[in-house]
Amino acid sequence: YGIRFIEVNLSVVQCMQEKLYKQLTDIMEEYGVNPDKINLEITETAEATRMGAFQDNVFALTEKGISFSLDDYGTGYSNIGFLYKFPFKIVKIDKSLLWGAFENEKAMITLISSIELAKNLNLQVVVEGVENEEHLDKLVELGCEYLQGYYFSKPIPKDDFLNYVSDPALSV
Repeated sequence: YGIRFIEVNLSVVQCMQEKLYKQLTDIMEEYGVNPDKINLEITETAEATRMGAFQDNVFALTEKGISFSLDDYGTGYSNIGFLYKFPFKIVKIDKSLLWGAFENEKAMITLISSIELAKNLNLQVVVEGVENEEHLDKLVELGCEYLQGYYFSKPIPKDDFLNYVSDPALSV
């Protein structure tokens, strides 16, 4: 259907499970999914108490060809060290930073600085929560690679999605 990659959300707690690597690789083998088509989104809202297992899984899965995103950046236990300690490919900036940026000058500075920091670390940027053309225009101006939000589509049922991606008239 032209889908370039599959996003899978995992919590830090799930990433600390010692059997995670085997479970994920077994599933990919069972369904014939290439690891380079998988991107695991790791939420930053939980603290990792078993950092060794977390690190082992992230690095082993990266070696296998799976990419990682740091999700919900800017909320919870924001740990800027995650950006340089782990092989994240993408940082997903939380919608609260975007929405706040249009209400408060300091929040706009925080959004712009977060995008610049990610780019300086050679990370791709996704900004969540894009809901209008004003959001879109500002983020395009700031050079964000990916945008996500209701401006583009609300969540839709599986069958509607499959019909959409299988329609040749809609292919990009």
